[in-house]
Amino acid sequence: MIDIEKLRSFYYVIKEGSLLKAAAVLEKNHTTLSKHLTDLEETYNVKLFIRKRKRIELTEKGEELFKVAQNTIPNLENRAAEILAPKAQPLRLRILTTTGVIGVWLIRKVKLLCEEFPDLRIAIITTNMDIDFESSKADVGVLHKQNTSGLSQKKLRTIHLSLYASKDYIEKNGKPKTIDDLSNHQIISFYSDYEGNLGNIDWHLKRNLPDHSLRESYLSVNSGILLFEAGCQGLGIIPMVEEFEYLEGSNLEKVLPEERGPDVDLYYVFRSDVVLTKVQKRFFEILSN
Repeated sequence: MIDIEKLRSFYYVIKEGSLLKAAAVLEKNHTTLSKHLTDLEETYNVKLFIRKRKRIELTEKGEELFKVAQNTIPNLENRAAEILAPKAQPLRLRILTTTGVIGVWLIRKVKLLCEEFPDLRIAIITTNMDIDFESSKADVGVLHKQNTSGLSQKKLRTIHLSLYASKDYIEKNGKPKTIDDLSNHQIISFYSDYEGNLGNIDWHLKRNLPDHSLRESYLSVNSGILLFEAGCQGLGIIPMVEEFEYLEGSNLEKVLPEERGPDVDLYYVFRSDVVLTKVQKRFFEILSN
């Protein structure tokens, strides 16, 4: 069986026209290549070329072998390179956010990012628990401000909280005229036990009450979309982000418009000791618009 490495040496010596040029291409010592050629001739007891002062002249057998090598060696090298070359790692982005309705806005921004980076793979992790971004596996966060050192936080937008109820609920139960009237209504909260994060979305449970006192919620549901749907179904009065896109066209009306919850600032959060990737920088730009 022919030694492929020696055949490769033969091919490059003839292709480049000299031992020295072939040695430079193959990054080998020219004496090694010379030995390979000699070994080929001795192994098969055949004369492959005639050494002349300034060039190498192939014999008839040498011509035949070079044609075979010419059809074999480049294809072998190219195919081997394709197989052995490390595959490019797919672009990935892991985003940490809360389970509020801000996720709808976030998904719409993610769509724009995906259109620019079609090979991007995204994971969105939502949580209702106290958020510890540093210990998470997320690359970036879309969160309220974190009271943790070691993070960079860039403000994205401010969202506002108000109370809403469906037209059916209002027709059946009337509108509260003051915040104190909430005690006589079916009020819906986000958390089953006070108090939650995200700027305390359940602000309406304690507004205008003594410290450590709370209104009892008729229903609690810790999902922004489900909270919205509960309001649409007439189950009670819900706290909701005014900027939530689905409010327009829904059957919900703002109640007690003079009573508003705390404004909530959203931030783009990432670790201070990392350099943002091209994808992460572009995502911040999209979220900021």
